[in-house]
Amino acid sequence: MLFQQIRLFVAVTEAGSFTTAARALNLSQPALGAQAKNLEASLGVRLLERHSRGIALTPAGRAFLVEAKAVLAAVERARAAVAPFAGRREMPVVLGFTPTSGRTLVPDLLTEAAQRLPELRLQLRAGLSDDHRRGLLAASDLDAAFCYDPEPHEALLIHPLYEEDLFLVGAPGLVDRALGPIPLAEVARLPLMLEQRPHGARRIIEEAARSIGARLDVGLDVEPAEVKRALIMRRGHCTLVPYGLFMEEIAAGLMGARRVVAPPIHRTLALAMRRTLPAVVVQGLLALVRPIARRKIEEGACGWRAPPAGGG
Repeated sequence: MLFQQIRLFVAVTEAGSFTTAARALNLSQPALGAQAKNLEASLGVRLLERHSRGIALTPAGRAFLVEAKAVLAAVERARAAVAPFAGRREMPVVLGFTPTSGRTLVPDLLTEAAQRLPELRLQLRAGLSDDHRRGLLAASDLDAAFCYDPEPHEALLIHPLYEEDLFLVGAPGLVDRALGPIPLAEVARLPLMLEQRPHGARRIIEEAARSIGARLDVGLDVEPAEVKRALIMRRGHCTLVPYGLFMEEIAAGLMGARRVVAPPIHRTLALAMRRTLPAVVVQGLLALVRPIARRKIEEGACGWRAPPAGGG
């Protein structure tokens, strides 16, 4: 029985399926399945049962999971115990970012880290919020991530940074920013492109539309920001995104933007981190990120607000 097999077993149980866990871990499903079988063979018991909806723990699997988590926690405590003796050695951190935070937060974060905390070595991973949260809960290499409204979990430290509204963004001929905020009922009459289901932004947009009895005209499912930008510039579609995602294009007059109201659609961006990260890393990241977010809230260019009270 290898330590890596224990980590993978816990990741599969938390993900709920081999498919989801393999995606988060960047492993092939057969390789992950082989590790699970090897673990079961070394223990002489069946730990997992596969079914159409994923996996289920056997009685032996439930008993083993308790001890497996205890083993992982003990190893992390051992690492934390020796961290103070490492002095100013490099602290590698794999950080996930969303398309908007990649344009609004990450450049400043890299600059600040290089000047104020050079031992912090950030390795960046682009992706969507929901995928980052799953990665943090699986046995992937992700240490921290910018996530929208991440659900609380005992394995995560969650620190809200700011709240923002979604905007209707499109070519100037399609979206006239001079008209001010736009009711969601009017948005429903426009040709839209949104993220694929079931990602978070698409989910809350459709929930808001259902709350007023509106049906959105979604002609395209598009996730990459650069593809959305190209389609907007062709003047065929518009989208609902944070203002900061296309802030520079809007300021240059290449795109129009109108805040969505009636109802407004809010999201809160948070920095989510594994609870097992050394305290010095957690404190270092927060000391860098929080002032950047506060400064941008005060500047007002992104349309951000302070996060709701009680978070973090």
